[in-house]
Amino acid sequence: MLLPQIDQLRSLLTVARCGSISAASELLHRSQSAISIQIKQLEGIMGARLLHRHARGVELTHEGEIVAGYAKRVLALLHELMEMADQELVTGTVRFGLTEEFTVGRLPHLLREFAEMQRSVEIEVVVAESTVLDGLLREGRIDLALGTTQYMSRQPHVRWLTPLLWVGNRHFEVDPTKPLPLVLIAEGDLRWGRHVLKILDEKKISWKKVYSTTTFSSVFAAVEAGLGVTYMIRECLRPTLRVLGESEGLPQLPSLEFGLFSADPTPTRSVSALLKLLGTAIHSPAVLVE
Repeated sequence: MLLPQIDQLRSLLTVARCGSISAASELLHRSQSAISIQIKQLEGIMGARLLHRHARGVELTHEGEIVAGYAKRVLALLHELMEMADQELVTGTVRFGLTEEFTVGRLPHLLREFAEMQRSVEIEVVVAESTVLDGLLREGRIDLALGTTQYMSRQPHVRWLTPLLWVGNRHFEVDPTKPLPLVLIAEGDLRWGRHVLKILDEKKISWKKVYSTTTFSSVFAAVEAGLGVTYMIRECLRPTLRVLGESEGLPQLPSLEFGLFSADPTPTRSVSALLKLLGTAIHSPAVLVE
């Protein structure tokens, strides 16, 4: 009798949590075809269809819900076994700060994965601008921060470059005869917005502000509704969006440098564990700075 493999169970749970195979592939760092094959193999072993596909993605079938319940228990037991094998158990609380753009990408899923793997570690999350995070690190009010290196006063453990990208919904078409409709996060945003608008002006590309907001969630809602285009880092991309570029007449945007910073140059084991996970996963689509 064939038995389900751990990777197959983890893929099923991740797909169910993300709601799509494409989103799960980014989180698991595997191709969509590889994950699809694992799901099909698991369905063959269980003799039942586990996922129902629809226009917005996928969801568990009744049989899939049952298998997912057992999968969670199996993985939980596996994590317990791994913790028992670790003579120096990772425990404690990690106070983690990050900028808002990372709250709408895959980082929340990574934090959940960490919480499931390190159940004896609690995570407290603070969302703020990089300058604020830098102050919280200096004051010892957070242990670890993910921010823009330009606004941080200390050296990062890991740093990487990631490009700013033009994005629109999957059906958006740029009309070169009309001003470019822009969805903006605070037009006066000193970090990105003014620089992006300056590039458009230098390239003599006419534009108009069709939607202005102060939150990334509102930006996603407006762009996914087709109101206009916006700019964001690659880590923010969702399956509902597509990257636009020179073929649509849009100029190339600069890259930004982010990093992971700790309050203590020799962080605790719990902080180091989260730092290791994020350092090897979150910047995988970007260019690592040597």
